[in-house]
Amino acid sequence: MLRGLKAQLRQLYPAPGELDRNSVALVLLAVGVVIALRYGGLSSTTHWLSSSLSGIRLDGLATRFEQALSNSEHASFNRRVYWGLFRWVVYVVPAVLLARYVLRIGLKDLGLSAGTQMRQHIWVYLGLYLLMLPLVVAASFTSDFQQTYPFYEPPVGVGYWPRFYIWQLVYAGQFLALEFFFRGVVLHGLARRFGAMAVFISLIAYVMIHLTKPLAEALGSIVAGVVLGFLSLRTGSIYLGAALHFAVALTIDLLVLGMQ
Repeated sequence: MLRGLKAQLRQLYPAPGELDRNSVALVLLAVGVVIALRYGGLSSTTHWLSSSLSGIRLDGLATRFEQALSNSEHASFNRRVYWGLFRWVVYVVPAVLLARYVLRIGLKDLGLSAGTQMRQHIWVYLGLYLLMLPLVVAASFTSDFQQTYPFYEPPVGVGYWPRFYIWQLVYAGQFLALEFFFRGVVLHGLARRFGAMAVFISLIAYVMIHLTKPLAEALGSIVAGVVLGFLSLRTGSIYLGAALHFAVALTIDLLVLGMQ
């Protein structure tokens, strides 16, 4: 069947190319991560973990987990920490394993370079932040963004220290993990086969994770994905992209909080 499909593609397209194991693995990984985030990574979809713990006879741990996320006085904080840590694990662990055992490419060549090219582009990222700042300020006045952000705000009567600051560290960490996955492993892995077109291939899954966000943010993710993708290819690094990503998110949080 596969041989017949290849023959058909050769007739339809002048240079259809061959199935590439690495590219197939990267695309399937991206699809799997999007599904995992949607059905297991939301703060409202935690039952799978408690059910799994109960299934392996860890009922006490499952009960404590459910209490921490549902009945604790800090339940909202605990749910957000779960959200961030789940993303870190899902973005990083399978990507590292795939890079090591399937792609056989060092992580430094998958967006974790911190060389001269990255340092030379610091002003580019700063310029992008300043360019986006008026749009971020305008968005913070809309009801969609005010109802969405910040993801975690201390309850009335509870101070910001330490949980709000801990949350921001978790928040920053998941942005680093996100950039490592989309603009690191997936993008640089696909670029070895598709060149710059890899930016647009990886963009599909990246935009999909924004479909639960306000429309303006979902549309903005298209521009952000393209710009950060090409910059990652140019610099070989995801670090400044992660910093820019978090800076924009933190700015939105602070602006919305300042209006309350």
